[in-house]
Amino acid sequence: MQVPRRSVLKAVGAFAAWPLGRMLFGSIAQAQAMTVPQKFIGVYHPHGIAAECFERRAGESETQFDLNFANSALTPFDSPADFGGRSFKNRIITFEGVDLAVAERSSTPGHGAASCLFTGSMTVGADHNAQGESLDQYLARTRGLGASTRFPTLNVGVGSEGSGNSECIVHGPGGAIIRHLVDPLDVFDQVFAPMIGTGNAAAAAAARRRGQSIIDFVRGDLNALSGRLAAAERQKLEQHLSAVRDIETRLNAVNSMSCMLPARPKATGNADPSLNFPEVLKYNGGEPYFDRIADLQIDLLALAVICDTTRFGTLYLDDPGKDITVDGTDLPTDVHNEVAHTYSTESAPTQVRLGRLNRYYYAKIARLMQRLDEGGMLDSTLILVGSDMGDPSLHSTRNVPLLLAGGAQGKLTLGRRIKVGADCPPGNPYCTGSTLALTSHNKVLVSVANLCGVETNTFGVASDPALITGAFPGL
Repeated sequence: MQVPRRSVLKAVGAFAAWPLGRMLFGSIAQAQAMTVPQKFIGVYHPHGIAAECFERRAGESETQFDLNFANSALTPFDSPADFGGRSFKNRIITFEGVDLAVAERSSTPGHGAASCLFTGSMTVGADHNAQGESLDQYLARTRGLGASTRFPTLNVGVGSEGSGNSECIVHGPGGAIIRHLVDPLDVFDQVFAPMIGTGNAAAAAAARRRGQSIIDFVRGDLNALSGRLAAAERQKLEQHLSAVRDIETRLNAVNSMSCMLPARPKATGNADPSLNFPEVLKYNGGEPYFDRIADLQIDLLALAVICDTTRFGTLYLDDPGKDITVDGTDLPTDVHNEVAHTYSTESAPTQVRLGRLNRYYYAKIARLMQRLDEGGMLDSTLILVGSDMGDPSLHSTRNVPLLLAGGAQGKLTLGRRIKVGADCPPGNPYCTGSTLALTSHNKVLVSVANLCGVETNTFGVASDPALITGAFPGL
């Protein structure tokens, strides 16, 4: 519902010239013009993909498919029993046959290609230094889309801080490494503690009231004005103010109802020992707590978006290390060597193991979607999920798993499984030969930038402009 500004001016007359009157009309104009901002989250997981547990089945099409086939890695997106009756099957797009072309052209091997995923940049040197900024930084900071929030970007991780290029997915202009927050306590203290103040119930309630209507701040003056108006004009004023309050109420519904500030997590001393996480870093005692930390980081990141403290972020999911159970089955302790590097397109048991690991990561993505959905933000948050390789036993940067999830406010048709047919011939799900055509993932990055409101036809850094130019067809 829109409130005609001319009618309000006529109703309130000289009040429009007062400072508080101008504040009210500014609120009216903002309420009428406001749209829900588009958000973006980039998610990384290691160790590539078991194509046999990911790719479309025979007879399926882009829009007609099943995610619950035997050993599927994608079942978390169509598992209503796990997510309060929700299925996210129609909220995702999977890609097959897309390559990290910038990594391939710069001879960047699988693990080093992590720095290529969101930068779309070729790398240089033995450390595989990316040459450009990551998409989250470009959208939020370079293009200014995150300027109105407390955190233009929020970059969180699990297991590793991202101090080296093989563990870093966030880069500033020129490729500068930006580390992610790996401890949930740090995320909480930086993002939510200032909102809560002293942490008591009264302070938390005051924080939630900050979004109250501008009408409440000028109510005294409005009452004084109302007393000097004729009955008909007074009734007209109240009708218009009621309409403005209705607009503000609907616009602020998500923040007022869903931005419930959390209690600070406890690293130790929880009544349930499974909630403890005395260490957070891999190889430094954090491995047994990977799952607990991942859930905390996901919940905090989603809540930061819901509370509009950030609109752009990344989530780095590292190797879980050990003690991870998927569908009632324990993964091998050494996931890197016993799952990723033993994978073979000729061995069904190795495919099942890697598919199970993939399913673990996708369950975390589904959790992120669930949290955003609960807060009313899934429709306006694009999530791009990817890895640094396709076939992990070959460290191949061809046919990497890419997945778009969430929503772009009606600008993107989801519920699709896109396959680049010419890139991967039958019987060769991983395109490792240099003679096969590259389908650059930069095209997906360009499309995401466009969907976030940035008009550009190029993103990334490469010696060959064709690798970084053009949006992905159909997006």
